[in-house]
Amino acid sequence: MKKPLLITYEYPPDYGGVGKYLEQEVASFGNDVVVVRAQDHAMALWPEWLPLMWHTLRLLRTSQCDSIWVSHILPIGYVALVYKKIFKIPYRVYLHGLDLVRPRKSIWKSFWMRTILNNADEIICNSNATAELLSYYNISPSIAHVKYPRIQSINAQKYESIGRELRQKYGISDKPVLLTVSRLIKRKGIDLVIRSLPEVWKQIPDLVYVVVGDGEEASYLRELARNNPKIIFTHSIEDEEKYGWLSACDCFILTPRDDPDDFEGYGIVYKEAQMFSKPVIGSRVHGVPEAIGDDGVLIEPDNIDQIVYAICQALRHQ
Repeated sequence: MKKPLLITYEYPPDYGGVGKYLEQEVASFGNDVVVVRAQDHAMALWPEWLPLMWHTLRLLRTSQCDSIWVSHILPIGYVALVYKKIFKIPYRVYLHGLDLVRPRKSIWKSFWMRTILNNADEIICNSNATAELLSYYNISPSIAHVKYPRIQSINAQKYESIGRELRQKYGISDKPVLLTVSRLIKRKGIDLVIRSLPEVWKQIPDLVYVVVGDGEEASYLRELARNNPKIIFTHSIEDEEKYGWLSACDCFILTPRDDPDDFEGYGIVYKEAQMFSKPVIGSRVHGVPEAIGDDGVLIEPDNIDQIVYAICQALRHQ
């Protein structure tokens, strides 16, 4: 039986929205997809993707794959383009936003982005905001098919006991909890939330802010928090504990910046928080409004005053 070959740098058990998105795409195809983690077939020398070329050829022959699905268009798109030209193998490109933004700084990369996209048989975008980025490459957004991430249904009641255990473990049993689950990178704007808290504490003095995740900004954010016991950091955690925190919290917040060199294509975690019926606060940038919809609050990016107001309003109504 013929099947697609998905080549990606992000896939479970890796953490992150892209991996979850692709996992659900594979599941929607009946799990009859061969998945290749590109980093397992790379070399230190340029071009790093060359070993992936040979591995892909072997899988196309041995696994009866008749098409290629590409995430992380550069460099994986080179592989799909070569096999399209040589063997007429069709390929689908998944785009998440950032993969369209970063190559714009390079004439060379922009050329290959345009070439790979123009030769793709399908272009799948995670939001309309991501699709709009295609215009930079002289490709009409209308040819892309927008597929919002499929969110796995969650039985919120199942995680109530885990939420209570987490509150007890961290000594916050009866305190209001503000929660962020995210990679700790500058684009996510977690520092803005931390900077807003002194004003929030004037109105809600016992509020505790829990930050779940890891990333390059971890040390900086911990220093910014100055060991304040009202700000709790955890590392990356398994889904069961994440859902426990979503059950335990009183409000979820993630307010990304409007960065011209970065991009927030969607935001699965907003939807997950909404499945637990939690107030959700995001920022009016890129694909975030599409993720939050009408069931949350959007602040202007980088606006600490609006963050303070949104947090206080959300918690007053809890």
